[in-house]
Amino acid sequence: MGTLGLIVGILTQLAGIGLMLISLGAIWKKIAAWHTGFWGENAAGWHYDLMLILMTAVIVAADGGRYVLMA
Repeated sequence: MGTLGLIVGILTQLAGIGLMLISLGAIWKKIAAWHTGFWGENAAGWHYDLMLILMTAVIVAADGGRYVLMA
């Protein structure tokens, strides 16, 4: 639902914060449970998740842009 919120432009800040929390959970799982480093084993680390968090943080900070439905 968070991705649809970002695509459609409905409550983008809440959807972005939710996606950031999910990505932080994925990073925690990779570090704590699977014990993979930044680059991981065979390049399967958590750098992609970190990139998604940063891109979502830009959307949250920019308030979603001009065409956004906020309640």
